[in-house]
Amino acid sequence: MLSEELGNKMTKRIDHKLLANERKRISQKDVFNKRKVFDDVLDKTTIMTLSRLISSGVISYVNGVVGSGKESKVYWAVDPAGRDIALKIYLVTTLNFKQKRTYLLGDPRFSRIKKGTRNMVELWAKKEFRNLKQCANNGVPSAKPIYLLKNVLALEFIGKNGVPAKRLVEIEVDYNDYKNAISIITQLYKNAKLVHADFSEYNLFKTERGLIVFDLGSAVDVRHQKAKEFLERDINNISRFFVKRGLVVENPSDIFSRITK
Repeated sequence: MLSEELGNKMTKRIDHKLLANERKRISQKDVFNKRKVFDDVLDKTTIMTLSRLISSGVISYVNGVVGSGKESKVYWAVDPAGRDIALKIYLVTTLNFKQKRTYLLGDPRFSRIKKGTRNMVELWAKKEFRNLKQCANNGVPSAKPIYLLKNVLALEFIGKNGVPAKRLVEIEVDYNDYKNAISIITQLYKNAKLVHADFSEYNLFKTERGLIVFDLGSAVDVRHQKAKEFLERDINNISRFFVKRGLVVENPSDIFSRITK
C-alpha cells in the first residue's frame, strides 16, 4: 500500500494531467475519487499505469467502482469523447492468481510464463484482452476490448450512465435466455475457438440486444488439455441455473456432443 507521502505526490501528478484535458469544467471531486481508489487497490506501478492511460487519452477521468471480485475491480471511467468505459484493474496483491496456472499451462497461446505475482497478473490481463479480441473478431456477443496496459484493461461499458446492465442472476429469465446462453457457449467453441471455463449466470449481462458474456480471463483455447472438461462444466453450470429457475432444459450431455462433434 502506498505511503501517505507517495499517495499525495501521485495524486497531484494525476490531478495535473486530468485538469490539462478538455474537461476542466468537471470538479476535482467528480474527476477522480483519488483517496478511495488508492486505499482500495492501487500500488505505485498501477497508479502510474492509470496516469499513462490518462495522458495518452484513453480515459479522461474515473468515477468509481461498479464491480468487484477476488482478482479485480471494475471502475466506471469516461473517455475524452464522453463515452463510458469499463476500467478493469487486476489486483496485484491478490494470491488467487497462483491458482490460475491451470488455465494458462497447456494453452498453446501462452507457452512462456514468467515467475512472480506481478508477471502472472499482467499475463492474466493479457489473456483476457486476447480472449475478448477473439470474441469480437468472431461475432461472439461480449464486451469489446479497447486498450490494455500492464494490469489495467479498458473495455466497452455494458450499461447506461455508469450503471452496469443486470447480470442474468439478478433478473427474470425465460427460455430465450436459455437458448441464448447455449448459443454463446457454442459460438465461443466453434467460432472463437475458446471455452469460457467460468460460464455462469454471474458472467452474463442481460441487455436489450440479448445476453453478453464477460469475465473471460479463465477462457482457454480449445486445444487446452482440459478444454472439454471445462466445456462440460460450463454447460452443466448454466443448465443447473435455468432448471432452478423452473425451466425445462436439454440434456447437457446432448449439448456437449453437438458442440464438439
